[in-house]
Amino acid sequence: NNGKGIYELKCAACHKLTDQRVVGPGWKGITEKRKPEWIMNMTLNVDVMLEEDPTARELLKECLVRMPNQNLSEQEARDVLEFMYANDAGDL
Repeated sequence: NNGKGIYELKCAACHKLTDQRVVGPGWKGITEKRKPEWIMNMTLNVDVMLEEDPTARELLKECLVRMPNQNLSEQEARDVLEFMYANDAGDL
């Protein structure tokens, strides 16, 4: 799975694998809180989500920093999602 490499390259500066918030929310428990479609949409269509999705807009109010579009392919977004599931399962 390439998810770990993508995480380290594009996500780790703002997101920890614990529930600690740094710039963005920590990822621990994310797969229990959010549907996979929501997570995929946040990684692939973040600008639309920050404009239109109520949950994303609330997170933006809390964090105050817009998540940049990381230009992931759909496969890369799936790899990151799998990595999130592995993190929540304690498999890392």
